[in-house]
Amino acid sequence: MHNLDRARQAWTIARIELRRAFVSRRAFWVYGLALLPSLIFLGGSLQARLRESRLSAGGLTPAPLVDGLREGQAPAEVLERLGRPVYDRQWVTSRRVRDASERDGVTRHPIQPAVEARYVRLNILQPAYGSDRTARIYEFEVYGDGPENLALGRPATSSPPCSAGEGPEKAFNGSVAGGPTDRWCSRGGRPYLQVDLGAAREVRRVVIRHAGAGGEPEELNTRLFSVQTSADNRLFTTVVEGTGARLVDEITAHRALTYFDGRREARLEFADGALASTDIRPLRDFEGDRTIFAGVFQYFYLRLAVFFGCLGIFMNLFRGEMLDRTLHCWLLAPARRGVLLAGKYGAGLIASTVIFAGGALLCLLVLLWTHDPAEVEAYWRGSGMAHAFWYALAAALGCVGYGSVFLAAGLLVRNPILPAAVLLGWEAIHPFLPRVLQKLSVLHYLQSLCPVPAPPGRDLPALLQLLLAPAEPASRAGSILGLLLLTALVLGIARRAIGRLEISYGTES
Repeated sequence: MHNLDRARQAWTIARIELRRAFVSRRAFWVYGLALLPSLIFLGGSLQARLRESRLSAGGLTPAPLVDGLREGQAPAEVLERLGRPVYDRQWVTSRRVRDASERDGVTRHPIQPAVEARYVRLNILQPAYGSDRTARIYEFEVYGDGPENLALGRPATSSPPCSAGEGPEKAFNGSVAGGPTDRWCSRGGRPYLQVDLGAAREVRRVVIRHAGAGGEPEELNTRLFSVQTSADNRLFTTVVEGTGARLVDEITAHRALTYFDGRREARLEFADGALASTDIRPLRDFEGDRTIFAGVFQYFYLRLAVFFGCLGIFMNLFRGEMLDRTLHCWLLAPARRGVLLAGKYGAGLIASTVIFAGGALLCLLVLLWTHDPAEVEAYWRGSGMAHAFWYALAAALGCVGYGSVFLAAGLLVRNPILPAAVLLGWEAIHPFLPRVLQKLSVLHYLQSLCPVPAPPGRDLPALLQLLLAPAEPASRAGSILGLLLLTALVLGIARRAIGRLEISYGTES
């Protein structure tokens, strides 16, 4: 009889506390956590419906015609076969490629007719293809009628070099193998490089080894330059006029046609008049969306939304009354403190379960809203009801476990940030812990209840994949029993804490 009376008292307290649990100004933000996934999926569903409406307005193309496409077909052939597309977009792209006449950053320039000159000067007009204003020349070679490099080892001058080790002599030493230390380099408004052949010689051609010849990026090759010759180092004649642009723009004409067969969107991309790629995919991927939902539920909803939602609801049940200086009213009431604890915990559990289990089911319904009714009906007839049950139960048991922890924390510590940070860290590292310690994690049990596994993406770092991967799962019955035992242990600690609780509002902030 006494137990029945205590249960009635606890229920009365829970009914009184439900208002605080549902609409407390300190925890109103938990609704945002619960509804955020639903809002995201709703936005995606509306976008999919709008996309379907726009595609359908352009007409439907029979699916067999779309499936019969093959690479290499011309746009005219595809248009004749499939008819008018929903969308037709054309554009061109360009990329810089090495001129076929240039090999490894080396340019060769014949001089016709040949000239008699003692001094040969290289004027840099545009040092590179990008914004870099540094001129880089690895070798500047001058030839007459034979194979002899007339400039090899000859005296040279230039605009101020980048450093003492990158002077003009490096461009006439016959080597490019030394990398950046084997080049001439100069910064400034009009860089130049000049060699003295020692006497007037017949000059028939020049060879210039740019940055690419030394292993540097081709974008650093000299873009524009001129070569001048002189007999007296006073009057110079231009013999090569601005012909140093050795990277050319490769232009590719693209065309994209979009068709819709009522279920799938086909995106056909042509390059230079030939079908280069075909991307045919369902506008709505039922299996893919279910996997996405499973990932959102496990990685966001359980780990963050339920966690911080319970922090806001359960920490406020005692800590909020301490801040409002009203907790003494409960302690003076004719009810045991254990009954008070049970009533407040029950109120928080009801509120959090309604909010987060309901939020999980709402999110699932929003996800299914835009899919083919036949697929949805088959899903409900198959595993759909079981999935909905286990998702809701996992969310509810998350509230059971995390609620007990934060209720106890509200009795033991003043600042909610500290227990939240400790528990969040503990839940994150629990896969690394020994098996015995893993059983002290709420998340360890919740992951075993999820009906659809959601492995982390392969693109994630290995450490993050390990953190997100569930530890060795328990059976569902074992998970429920283990979580309830863990909750009972935490509530036992909270019962001892409330039994020793003494109110001194002067110490509360």
